[in-house]
Parts: sequence; structure tokens; C-alpha cells
Amino acid sequence: MASEPPYPTVPPSPGPGVILISPYPPCRTGPAEYAAVFSRELARRGYPVTVLTEEAAGPTPAPPAGVSVKRGWSKGLLLPWRMYRSASQSRGDVIHVNYSFTMYGNSLTSSLTLLTFFALRRRSPLIVTLFDVFPRRELTRETLSLYSVGFPPVLAGLAVKMVLRFLSHAAEVIVVQSPTMRDVLVEDYGLPLEKVVVTELPGYPPRESPRDRVSSIVRAGRKTVLFYGFLAPYKGVEPLLEAFAEARKLGEAPSLRVVVAGTNHPRLSYDYRAELEAHARTLGLTEEEVCFPGYVDAAESERLFAASELVVLPYLQTTGSSGTLASAIGHDRPVLLTSLPPLLSQLNGYQLGRVVPPGDVDALRETLVQVENGRFVPTPNPAHARRRKATWTDLVRDTVAVYAAALYRRRPRRILAAPKLYATGPPRVD
Repeated sequence: MASEPPYPTVPPSPGPGVILISPYPPCRTGPAEYAAVFSRELARRGYPVTVLTEEAAGPTPAPPAGVSVKRGWSKGLLLPWRMYRSASQSRGDVIHVNYSFTMYGNSLTSSLTLLTFFALRRRSPLIVTLFDVFPRRELTRETLSLYSVGFPPVLAGLAVKMVLRFLSHAAEVIVVQSPTMRDVLVEDYGLPLEKVVVTELPGYPPRESPRDRVSSIVRAGRKTVLFYGFLAPYKGVEPLLEAFAEARKLGEAPSLRVVVAGTNHPRLSYDYRAELEAHARTLGLTEEEVCFPGYVDAAESERLFAASELVVLPYLQTTGSSGTLASAIGHDRPVLLTSLPPLLSQLNGYQLGRVVPPGDVDALRETLVQVENGRFVPTPNPAHARRRKATWTDLVRDTVAVYAAALYRRRPRRILAAPKLYATGPPRVD
């Protein structure tokens, strides 16, 4: 993997202190993983971060230098008050919130949390990173059922629109991770274009040198095809298993082994993993051919990504960027993904991606056979070939520019006295 260009030399004055409200490890969600990498990359470039997150039941990882973690709430009716109190007692120039529609509990607590964000904006500029959004045309009963959402499409659409409009009023800027999400916010829900900024998600850099160790899940002499993440109907695991079963039946994939690593999505009220295992056995796939290891810790996941011949994202639907795709890119792994706009826009110049239609069993089987034969064929994409691969230097630079512009609107005299914010040029104020 090509190394990032060096970060620009900056004056020794302190950068803005950032209060980051977000899930954080050991929480296993995509936003939590993003928060860990994002806060670390900000801190190592001179921008101190205080992460405000929920209490953890088990051991918690030590944060990196420049990052402090305060665990001050648990999900429930008191969550908004505890979040507000924790933020009010912390020091920072900017409040940055990671937000997803199901991130902070049920509909009631999520709604009250929005009021907390609105109250906090009176103290410091509020920046919101939005991780998911439904295009209006996809708010159908079929799609909502894949996400275990029981509201009728009309009510779901109104609820999404109200939340987004509220966030638009509360936040100085809404940050999204792809142009596709920006277009949905502006065209489908009427958010002002100047309120939405794109900071493209780079690959997650490996936390260690995993190739020096062997994953306990990988089998010698077998090529590993990895599905990684929460298990839910919209992830498309069933078509993947059907494609693999067909390839095995035809003798086309004798050395492949599919690893489905992950636990049930928190939104699910039933054991979906057990259904997938039963489906695999019905297809005639043995435990040695398809492995369901469940939860995989951070160290083991590093080794698992590094040892995989192919990382698969056979999603039928998705509403935002993928942490699994970011990890695969960070490990320079070949990737199979479906032709969903959020995934396509996240490729960010990455050239080892093969794109297939959602739910296309034949296309999935063809890709598995390519991996078996050592002839993986990426999908040509001239548009991505012309783009430079996004890096964390890019993301930090763009995020700090957002902070600088927000602070300038609030306190122009103070921002002019903070030269570090001009490390990559003065902020652009629309």
C-alpha cells in the first residue's frame, strides 16, 4: 500500500480541541471503528480529541496519545441528559457528532438526543457526520423490512425528513462520506447544498503487521473468502452461499473456504446467524467449507483480512459507507461489491474492486471461480482510475477546514489568532 504524503509543516500553536460524541471501541459498530481511527489520526497531527461515549460492560482499550475517552452514559431515557452533562463538562472548541438513525437507542431516545445536540450548539460550533440515509425511492416496505423497520413507508419518509431538517438547523455543517449521500440529502430531502460537505472515507490502516501471524480461523491449503460485519438480511449473505454451493457442486471451487465473521445486527429480534447456518447446511455446505466464527476481536480481524484472497460485500441494499470496504482497501485486498451507489463512490480510486449486480448468484459464482483459479478480474472503471486514492491526510485536512470555517463564523477574532488552522490555507467561508 502506498504511504500517505507527509502532513504539511504547521506552526507550533495548538490546534482546535475537538469533542467527539460517538460510539467507540469496544463497541463493534462501523461508526465506533471510524471514531477510533478518526480521533487517532486527528490527534497525531496535533488536534487533541475528547471522545464522549457510552459505558462499556467489559475491558476497554487504552486510547492513543492525544485522545481522551470519557464514558458517561448508557442507552435509555437518561441518555440525552447524561450526554449533555458530559459535553458541558468537557473542554473543546468544536463539538463533532457521529450520527446514525439507530445509533443512540430507540425512536424516543434518538429524538431526545437531537434536542441535546441543538442545546450544545449554543456553546460551540456543532459538526455532524451522518453515516446513513435512505434515498426516498428506496423507502418501500420490502427495503424497510430488510432493516427490521416496522413503520409504513410514508411515516418512515416523514420521520427521516424531520430528523434531517432538524440536524440541518442544529449543525453548522453536515459531513457525509460520499457524493452519493450528499446528492440524496440535497435532492431528496431539500437540505441546503452549502450545509453538506463530503470528506471521502479512506481505507482503514492496519493496526499491526498481521502477516507475521496466522489467523486461527484460516485453514492451510484453503483460500479464504471473507464476509465481515453485522449479519442482517440486507447484507446478501444468502446469495453468496447459494453461489458458493453451486460452484462446489460443479467442482469449480475445491480449495475455497467462505468465512462469515460477525454477529447478529443489534436491530434484529431473532437469531439470523442461526438461519444462515441452517441455510448453508441445507445447501450441502459443511462446517469446513463455510465457517461462522461469530465475533472476531480486533487483532484476529487484522490477521483475517490480511490472509483473505477475497473480501465480499454482496449487499442487496445499503444506506452509507462501509467499514468492511474501508478495511479491505486498507489491507489492499481484492474486493467483490455490488453496484450500489454508496459502495461505488467509496472506492475512491481503488483498483482491486469487482462490481456485480445485487443478488446476482451467477455473477457471484463467476467471481469465486476466478479466485479459485488465481485470475481475479477487477471491474474496469475509468472514472476511478483518474482519481487519486483518498488518504487520512486528505480527510484530516478537509475536516479541519470545516472546523476552521465554523469557528470563523462564530469567533472571527479568535480564529485569526490560531495559525494552525491555516496549515493548508485559510478556511473557505461560503
